[in-house]
Amino acid sequence: MIKRPLAMLTVALLSGCVMGPDYQAPELQLPEQYSASLQQDHKASDVKDWQAFYLNPQLQALIEHALSSNLSLATMQSRLRAAKANLTVTNADRWPELKAAFGAERTKDSGLTNSGDLYDSSRTLGVTASWEVDIWGAQRRADQSQWANTFSTAELLLAAKVSLISEVATAYYELADIEKRLQISQETAELRAKELEIARLRHQNGVISGLDVRQVQVEYQTAMVNLPQLKFERQQKRNQLRILLGEYSYDIEDVSRDANAQFPESLVAGIPSRLLAQRPDLRASEQQLIAATADVGIAEAAKLPSFTITAAYGRESDSLDDLLKARGMTWSLAGGLTAPIFNAGKLDAQLTIAQETQQQALLAYRSAVLNAYTEVKDGMNDYQRAQQVWIEQRRLLEASAAYLRLAQLRYKNGVATSLDLIDAQRNHFTAELALSEAQRDKQLAMITLYRALGGGVGKQTAIDLVQVDDNESNSSVASSSTAN
Repeated sequence: MIKRPLAMLTVALLSGCVMGPDYQAPELQLPEQYSASLQQDHKASDVKDWQAFYLNPQLQALIEHALSSNLSLATMQSRLRAAKANLTVTNADRWPELKAAFGAERTKDSGLTNSGDLYDSSRTLGVTASWEVDIWGAQRRADQSQWANTFSTAELLLAAKVSLISEVATAYYELADIEKRLQISQETAELRAKELEIARLRHQNGVISGLDVRQVQVEYQTAMVNLPQLKFERQQKRNQLRILLGEYSYDIEDVSRDANAQFPESLVAGIPSRLLAQRPDLRASEQQLIAATADVGIAEAAKLPSFTITAAYGRESDSLDDLLKARGMTWSLAGGLTAPIFNAGKLDAQLTIAQETQQQALLAYRSAVLNAYTEVKDGMNDYQRAQQVWIEQRRLLEASAAYLRLAQLRYKNGVATSLDLIDAQRNHFTAELALSEAQRDKQLAMITLYRALGGGVGKQTAIDLVQVDDNESNSSVASSSTAN
């Protein structure tokens, strides 16, 4: 009696199929290169790990601290742990569910219909099992969907690390620029204060007019007016860094005011198709498409009959003391087939929803790839612009310095007026501030390009984070994750 249902079950398992479409990577038709006018290597890209890209030791220490303490990153790590636990929940539905059951009952029959009141007691102890056979592959599709969602969560964690690293680096170099401009303003204000004192003495001696004194005072106040705003910006930027570091009062030392040679000499962009392998946000979007594709199979299987097997085995006795010794054995084995007949179009609508969700995931993936491609192109153009502006601004500073030296010499010899000297000082002060900002813009452009290329996490992959086992349920998803 037991062998026949088991044989039927074996046949059902062997003949089971998997409903729904299998995932196939979409044709994205990416261009072969970013732009003919942009310098790039058509073979591969050299997006390095962040330690090899951000060379400043102080910045490296800040990034290390942020990766270990950032609260948003800790939230993403918690989501990954929950997703990994949900794998067990989903996979458990593929297997029989066993439960232990104990029951006690005492009944009384009225004496009006019997020779007297009748009392009866019974105790039962047993095990029950139930199993919905995965004939149409709905559970296997659910397993695939959850694996894809887990990989997507892992990729989003990697993307969050890339974002965090670039945010820390951006805040660091913005703070470096503020420190540099603050230093320039303070030194200029001190120089203007000395010049103002000299101008007042010369005015008292009748050498210069009151107008000349006022002009020097205006230049002094112009330098001084920058100081409160720059000090506020410095504190604000330090607070921003502390948020990224996950600390209330992290001691941030004054950053280096000379940030030259803080990056590798070059960054090769490679070809557009490399983005699919380099950017974790694109890999996450593809995993979401894989999950949506598997969900279509689940919706299709819901329209078909389901086969459930239930079984129970135990002992029964009228006394609790001899329950385990009782000879009253009970068992049952049953199989049931249920099929949907009428549900007011609910299952058809659920299938339509799943199919449209898959289409939305496909469009989201295509959109993410398009945006990533555009970000790299914009990043390359922006870096070239920032590099050229920095070169021209440096030349402007050299010219203004030469102009200032000549104006000072002519003023000492009585050839030039104080207005000429003040104009030269003003131009040099403005050029110094502008060069610091140009240096910052060049650094931020390099950070943006590095981030757009997917740099920041090195060789760490989603598979490393999930620590998958080599089994059939996840191998297809894992191979899709690394195929590109």
